[in-house]
Amino acid sequence: MSKYDKETKFYWLQLKEDFFEDDAIQWLEEQEPNGRDYAYFYLKLCLKSLKSNGILIREVGNILIPYDNRKLAELTKMDFDTVTIAMELLKKIGLVEVLENGEIYITQLENLIGSISRGALKKKQQRLLSGQMGGQMSYKDKDKDKVKVKYKEVIRKTFSKPTIEEIEQYCKERNNGINANTFYDFYESKDWMVGKNKMKDWKACIRTWEQRTDKKKIDLPEWTNKKIDDGVLTIEEEKELNKILEEFK
Repeated sequence: MSKYDKETKFYWLQLKEDFFEDDAIQWLEEQEPNGRDYAYFYLKLCLKSLKSNGILIREVGNILIPYDNRKLAELTKMDFDTVTIAMELLKKIGLVEVLENGEIYITQLENLIGSISRGALKKKQQRLLSGQMGGQMSYKDKDKDKVKVKYKEVIRKTFSKPTIEEIEQYCKERNNGINANTFYDFYESKDWMVGKNKMKDWKACIRTWEQRTDKKKIDLPEWTNKKIDDGVLTIEEEKELNKILEEFK
């Protein structure tokens, strides 16, 4: 099996049995004239944004273009008027937010996402088969509550690569002077590894950079900031930058 196959992920919605008893969902279904369609539209938005952690925005080449209601209707295959009313209602009750750059953010999706890589799924199947062949307890005979709690802990600890904009915003909040592009490009080149381990918390990494910056200033060449911002580095420049950052790290 190829590396790509092993890293391919499956995503799903984890709806609790009382999902439709939630006050917000019940209120949505009560709205005229198509309350149930509004709730149905909300579920479709959740599914469409699973792989992007609740964010919906169109990527056209290198440009991010917000979805308007007509495009949302096309995306979800629903009536335009229904989508228009549903979006206003969803924003009103806080299930959807439209961010400054036009991104649509499904606020509660983080609590509903389930995901697993193809490789991890294969290992689970092998362990299950091994347990059954050896006469051990099968999955259905185990304490399901404990298994669910443990699985949720694993999901919460799954690392999600930040965007340059997220890094820049966090650095601005902390007023630390760290260049977001430098930070992103450095760890992108290392597949977001810290030493031999996969990064777990990028914000903690930034705070570590802050501490080291207090002790040691990076003497970067004049071409660095402009080249990083433009996204253009020669092979020699990239090697030089990585060497400097390695010493800093």
